[in-house]
Amino acid sequence: MDAVRPSPFETRQRVVGYALLLFMGLIWGLALSLSKLAALNGGHPIGLALWQVSVSGTMLLIAAIVSGKAPPLRRDVVKFNLICGVTGVAFPAIALFWSALKLPAGIVAISFASMPLFTYLLSVIFGLERSTVRRLAGVFLGLAAITLLVGPEEALPAPDLAPWVLLAIAASVSMSLENFVAGGYRPEGVSSLQLSCGRQYGAAVFLAPLALVSGTSIALMGEWGVVHWAATATGVISGVAYTCLLHVIKTSGPVFASQAAYVITLAGVGWGMIIFSE
Repeated sequence: MDAVRPSPFETRQRVVGYALLLFMGLIWGLALSLSKLAALNGGHPIGLALWQVSVSGTMLLIAAIVSGKAPPLRRDVVKFNLICGVTGVAFPAIALFWSALKLPAGIVAISFASMPLFTYLLSVIFGLERSTVRRLAGVFLGLAAITLLVGPEEALPAPDLAPWVLLAIAASVSMSLENFVAGGYRPEGVSSLQLSCGRQYGAAVFLAPLALVSGTSIALMGEWGVVHWAATATGVISGVAYTCLLHVIKTSGPVFASQAAYVITLAGVGWGMIIFSE
């Protein structure tokens, strides 16, 4: 029996999916270096994370209102936004800003190789994806890369930096959990733009009290420096990239979308070489 050929729509959808993976990986890889730049110039991880979600949330809210589709306040949507805000933004942002302060940007990027593995495992366990030997072998290659990174003593500038690598990997695992939630529990009748906006404000609900208690908020008024501009650029990238990610998860599934992590790894290493001469 001849294999069923994909329809023109399916072919176009596949091409768009791969193009968005490449785009997300390139700009998210840049965001890792920008995070490091902001942290090295005095920004605190909690304050930087709050600034990032405030920028991205405001940008996406304006875009949603202009398009005539303001984010709904339905109970299921709010719940989705809070869960994704914590797992996909609040914790990963703090962890990555802190890791970027201690590690080369390229090593932080390499930690993202674990994201497809954990997204795949969650999707198979809960029935969102079908298990195949080829897929499992592919995602385990990412885990092997992490082992090669952390194992040899020469892989890190100093052996005591290994815990910071684990923190970066924890951020990747947390984002894998968000990919799973976005793939299996996405509210009906809500666009990717609306959910992306709500996710930023869901993160702000948790980050704002932390920044207030710790006194780490970044001042809006006054002269803007490297911290402001780098954190703002990171916020813009986060908003754009996550909107694309939600679209790819919706059209191609969470495991396919999580493969952006491999592009992030390569792009992050490249940006680290360009910006920091790593």
